[in-house]
Amino acid sequence: MAAFSEYLLKVGEGRHEVHNELGNDYIKIPRDMLIDNPAGDPDEDEEIRPGTIPRGMRRMIDEMYADINNSEVATDEYFASRTILTTTNAIVHRINEAVADRMTGPAREYVSTDSVEDDEDGNLFEQEVLNSLNISGIPPHKLKLKKGMPVIMMRNLNPDLGLCNGTRLRIVELKDHVIHATIMAGDRQGQH
Repeated sequence: MAAFSEYLLKVGEGRHEVHNELGNDYIKIPRDMLIDNPAGDPDEDEEIRPGTIPRGMRRMIDEMYADINNSEVATDEYFASRTILTTTNAIVHRINEAVADRMTGPAREYVSTDSVEDDEDGNLFEQEVLNSLNISGIPPHKLKLKKGMPVIMMRNLNPDLGLCNGTRLRIVELKDHVIHATIMAGDRQGQH
């Protein structure tokens, strides 16, 4: 993990190796940091389109979350030590859906509040359009969650209790309007 962290720092600071044959815009990724993707899956796609899986994602998820349904292995530390970095929210949502589909147990869907007050000028945007927006820092309109799933807090609710932006949590219970979760790492690990 330390080697991977150091590699990411090098890339971020421009100190990484470049691929000479292809040019300075291409980086060399060490072989031990790659996951082989030998054969194309017909359900995978190069583009991020509805109903498709980005190329290589299934293999990556199989490698990283092989023991996701084994309660003896899939502890807070198991989830806290795994991170998939990606470039767009669209890919993040696809990865989250694919990992959630691997988890056993019933899913519960939560939707954002989407009612508007009547105004004299009329609505400028249809609700469907607003619900389809994918804005950084705002969760999607629909969240499909399962018990045991890891989530990240996106707002500072109570920093004194460790409930702040970026806190990694694990869902313990799902209710109609409340999600109970425990903190996965740090000084407050295991606290609700």
